[in-house]
Parts: sequence; C-alpha cells; structure tokens
Amino acid sequence: MGSTIAAHEPTATPANPSARSFSQLAAPLAAGQPPGVQGLDVSGWQVMNAGTWAQVWANGGRFVYVKATEATDYVSSQFSEQYNDSYNAGLVHGAYHFATPNTSSGAAQAIWFLNNGGQGTADGRTLPPLLDIEYNPYGATCYGLSAGAMVSWIQDFSNTIFARTGRIPAIYSTTNWWSQCTGNSAAFSANPLFIARYPNSISDGPGTLPAGWSSYLMWQYADAGVFPGDQDVFNGSYTDLQLLGLGTSLARTATNPSVYVVSGANKYPVTDQVALNALSPLGGVAFVPQSFLDQFATQQAAGRIFRAPDGGMYFYDAGIKLHLDSCTIVEAYGGACSPSGYMQLSSAQAARYVNGPGMTPLLNSSGGPLWYVASAQKHEVLDTTSLQQAGIQGPFNTLTATALNYLPTGAPVVRDGVYATQTGTPGGVLLNGGTASPVDANTAATTGLAAKAVGSLRPDSIARLTAGTPFIGAIQQSGSSTVQVVASDGVHPWPAGLGGAAFQPVVASSAVMGLWTAKPAIATGSAIMSTASPTVYVVVAGNIRPVSNWDALVALSGGSAPAITVVPQPLIDTLPKGPAALLPGLTARTAGNASVYLVNGLTNKIPMASFDQAVAAGFTQFAYVADDALGGYPTSSGVLGFGLICGSQKYVSAGGSIHAVSSSLAAQYPFSYVQLDSALCKTVTTGGNATAFIRTPDGSIYYLSGGQKHHISSMAQFNQLAAGQPYLDVLPSFAGGIPTGAAA
Repeated sequence: MGSTIAAHEPTATPANPSARSFSQLAAPLAAGQPPGVQGLDVSGWQVMNAGTWAQVWANGGRFVYVKATEATDYVSSQFSEQYNDSYNAGLVHGAYHFATPNTSSGAAQAIWFLNNGGQGTADGRTLPPLLDIEYNPYGATCYGLSAGAMVSWIQDFSNTIFARTGRIPAIYSTTNWWSQCTGNSAAFSANPLFIARYPNSISDGPGTLPAGWSSYLMWQYADAGVFPGDQDVFNGSYTDLQLLGLGTSLARTATNPSVYVVSGANKYPVTDQVALNALSPLGGVAFVPQSFLDQFATQQAAGRIFRAPDGGMYFYDAGIKLHLDSCTIVEAYGGACSPSGYMQLSSAQAARYVNGPGMTPLLNSSGGPLWYVASAQKHEVLDTTSLQQAGIQGPFNTLTATALNYLPTGAPVVRDGVYATQTGTPGGVLLNGGTASPVDANTAATTGLAAKAVGSLRPDSIARLTAGTPFIGAIQQSGSSTVQVVASDGVHPWPAGLGGAAFQPVVASSAVMGLWTAKPAIATGSAIMSTASPTVYVVVAGNIRPVSNWDALVALSGGSAPAITVVPQPLIDTLPKGPAALLPGLTARTAGNASVYLVNGLTNKIPMASFDQAVAAGFTQFAYVADDALGGYPTSSGVLGFGLICGSQKYVSAGGSIHAVSSSLAAQYPFSYVQLDSALCKTVTTGGNATAFIRTPDGSIYYLSGGQKHHISSMAQFNQLAAGQPYLDVLPSFAGGIPTGAAA
C-alpha cells in the first residue's frame, strides 16, 4: 500500500528508502514513531522469511497487512509466506486488495480477493479485510470514474465482503484522493479507516480525515522506517488490537459458558441473553484460551451504561448509544459516575454504536409501555394524563421492549377514578381512592369497564399498587349507606339483605360512580343473570332462585316480556342459591308426598284440600316436582279456598277466573280468604265482579243475603230480584260453603 502516495502527496521519507539495508532497518526509530501499537504493511516487493518476521517482532511490530490480490487477475507471489510467517512470529495479520475500479465491478474484485486469501480464518488473530483504494498507478487518478460511480463501486465491494464474511472491510486511502475521487463521501463511516499521510513531523498527526470519519483505525505515517515495507500505527492499545483480531469484544472459553466484554485491562461478565443481545454491535462471541481472559481484571457485570474515553456516559440499546448528560440521569438508570457504576469501553468499541439522542427519564418501546425511570427503578406510565397529573414532562426515547429488563419495577404512574386493563389478560384494576381493586374479565365486560379502560398496566406494576376490595359489581358511593350493583345497563340500588346479599362493596368516589348511568333499584322478583351462564335467577328475600323454564320466568314477570338485569358472574357467585323457582299458579306435589299445593308466586305454597278451588280460579297445570323445589317454599297457614286476596281486594273463584267482591257483598261470601303473591295475581284471569246471585251446575240460582243463600224458584223471580245483574256460575262445593236459608 502507499506505492503512489509519495508521488502525489508530500513526504518526509528518504527519496530512495529501498536503498536502506535490513540491518539499518533493524534498529528502532523510536523518535520517529507515533504513539500506539506499531505495525507495517507489505506487498510482493518485500521478500521476507521467518527470520525477518522474528526481527520485526523483536523491534516491536505487532500487526501487519499483507497484499493478497489486485484487480481480478493478480495474486501476490509473496502472500502465503508473508501471511503465514508473520502469524507464526506472533503478529496479528490481515490481507488487503489493491483496487482497480476501472477494470471490473466491486463485487467481482471482492470475490477474487476472498477466493485468494482475503477470506481469512476465525483464529482470533486476523484483521478485517482491507480495501486499498488510492491514486491510479496506471492512468487517470480516479480511474475515469465519476465521484458517484466511485462511491457505488466501493459500496459494491464492501457489501460483498460483508455478505460473505460478516465483517465490514477497512478502507485504506488518503484524504486528498478521497476528496477528489468520491466527492469526499461520508457514506462509509461504518468502515474502519486506514489513513495514509506522511507528515514532516510525527507530531503533526494524520491531518484532516475524510468526511464521515471522526477517528482512524490505523495510520500509515511513512513508507520506510524500522520495519520493512510501510510504517503503520494502530490507534489503540494492544488489547484493542487483539480484539480487532478477534473481530469482537465478546469472548468465552470452550469449557465455560460465561461471556465477557473485554475492554482495556478489564473484562465485564455478561449475565443474561438480553444484555448479550444489546452488546451484539461489539461482535459475536469468540472462543479463546483461558490464558487470554486471565490477562484482564474481572470487574462488575456489564450493565447498560458505558463510558467512552472522552468521559461521555451512554446508555446503549439496539445498536444505538444515547448520551447521559448528568450523574443524576446515570443514577436514575441504575449506574453511577464512579468506575463501579459503568463499563469502560474504548473509542473503537464506543464507535460500534450509532449516536442517538440524549437520554431522558421517559422511555418507550415499540408496542410496549411508557416508562418513567427514577432512582434505579422503572415506573410504568398508565397514560399521558397520569403523567401530567404527576407533573412529569419532557420527551421520551423509543428503544426495544427489553431495554429496561435489568431495572426493578417501581410503583406505576397512575391517576384515580379510572379503569386499567392488565397487560396480557382481559381483566384489570379499578383505580379508586389510592387503591387498585382487582376486576375479573367477566366483571370488566359486563359493567362496561373494559370499554372505558384508559390504558394498561403490567402485572408487576399492579403488584406495586395498594390492593383494594375486589370489584365484583358491588359499589357504594363514599358517604352513602346504599349499596349498588353495576349491571350492563347501569348502576342499580340493591336493598340490604335482598337475595341474601352480604356484598363487600368498593367504596368509590363520585368520579368512579359517574362512569355509569343510574337505574331503578333491584326488587323482590327481579330477574338477574350473567353472560357467563344461561341460568336466570329471580331475586327473593333470602336468596336467589334459578328459574326452571321460560314460561315460569314470563309468569313471574306478570305475563309480559321479562326484564333481565345482566350482572357480573362473581356477584351472582356471592349470593345464596335457593331451589328452582316454579311456575306461579302451578299445582304440585312430590313423588313421596300426596299433599298438593298451589305455588303462590315466590311467596309460599298454599295447601289444597281439593282441586275444585284451584280449577275455579284457573290454576289447571299440575306437576310432580323435586322435594327441594317444593320444600324451598314456606307453607301458607291458610288452605286454598274459593276466597282469594290480591293486594287488598277480595276475590272469589268461579269458572276459571277470579271475581272482585265489593265490601258491601263481603259478608255474603263467608269464605276464608288467602293472600296471593303479587306475581301470581298478575297472571290470573279476572272476570266480572261478583254479585249477590250464584248458579250451580244443576241450574239452581241463589240469592245471597244475610250470609246465606236463598233459592230462587223461577227466572221471572230472578229477573225481578236481580234487576239486570248477572249471576256467577259456581261449583257445588262453592255453593256448599255458603249456609242455606229460606227460599227467596
């Protein structure tokens, strides 16, 4: 390399450096060497043997780049011997290709190079492939290519090398040639730079670097000196050179799975796969001898914060380094400004990460939560309003979802009076009064909370909140004694003890209560169910009873379409269950007991002496039922007769319906009156009002007066007495219940 530099750029080296004998070259020219690890590059012009390379090592040479190929038709005759002997002498070695961009494509020359020595071996002492691109020794300076075409050619070469080896090739050139022939392109900042410049004084350094590079990997500072060939220096420590030879800063032995980040004189253990993934820009994991690792002092585990040689502190993730501008933010992310609180990296290692924005206390992830980071803990943010109410402001960065895995979870940033789902589950928590009341999936869906969620929280965040009373749908506004239940249509007052309820309600603020619309109170006879089960229950004084069939439900609803209130299943689970609710008006008995009863709505069962009274009232359905079903109804103290009461109105049963008895006629129907349940009263058929006249099936007509029945001898007499009033057709047993008096 550099055969054209002296002819095109100023040089301070002798006009005929080849005239110097090897014995002259053997003495180190320390005063003429820049600081760093010394090395050289050679081509077919240098004929060397194992002894020569041993002297290079003795004179301080620790690396070499050896010319392998040129164009697509040349392989250096000295390559194999130079490449192998230098390695055997202990040097870290690498191969380079001299580019002729006007003869073939970048890809073609890359493949020729790789197929003829440029591939290298995974031996831990091989430098990255190197492209030597400089002044054309055979013609036009820029090989007849435009700046754009030259950039494309270099990209073609570089991309092909990377695709085949996984290593980004280094580029050797001069600032002057690069400016002329690439238009000073900044497109290759990821490629390590091997800069060539021969200053009059070493202290002048390598000069201005080409665009895109802020530092160099190696510097060719002379074309003659202590070593055969060109004189080079590596910009870093010998450890850095070893790591460059490894192609990575990550190393382990074959017998121990522990991986270390090797940097400077230290090694930092990598404790988990997430951290290892974040360190991937430093390279893959190399297998090394234990003796290699033993050179380095073991420090604290590799955290997510590193320090660059210029003193800059960074958080790293996803190939990006984000600057931490104060010790306060360093400590927020779990680090410290003392050596035990960061991982010290070299400039070359830090350069493997792309510069990102400054780090802030707010960190987001694609599809993940927003975190507020403080005091070495991560605090999940429920929503932006919660952030505003907490007085936290500022921009946030977006990194990977695992970037903060290493930090413990603190209490989340939340607000009161809202519902938050639990990440990964259909349930969540009701945030109320500084507590988090658990809400299961069915309750969340039934009460509409699922649709009202303002955000989600992870389980570990919820675990850091003060747990409140589980919300199963029972709620009580602060300052009120009324317990209410939240149903699918709104919030309903639930009277104390109704249905056997002993709810433990969530005591809620008015803000929480305002999430739902007020609805009428639940009452005896109300029908409830949940979406988790098809069972409909009817609410009674001491329990809730499953309804046996649709007809029963309609009957319990007074014969109209039933209104069913849908409540959460957990709320139903807390209520004691009674036997199945039977059809109001059903006449029933059990298989083991001949006693027949009338099912009096939800209130009780009325004993029956015969079927006459039930049939007269229109109660014609009969069934055998289970013992517990019938036993669940208390027994009325009265026996079913022809006298019934609905509300406060007295009725008598006749002809399959009931007939109102006016107060003036009550004495003429001297029956025992039994109170009917309001649900049953709604289902019975009401006929015309009772009068003072009845007729039995044999045609006898009676006039009721003075608590007795008086026989009417003819229709003419009836018409005269009735004056247009109808008679009531009754059963003989009905008439038999009224004493007989003298004929009318």
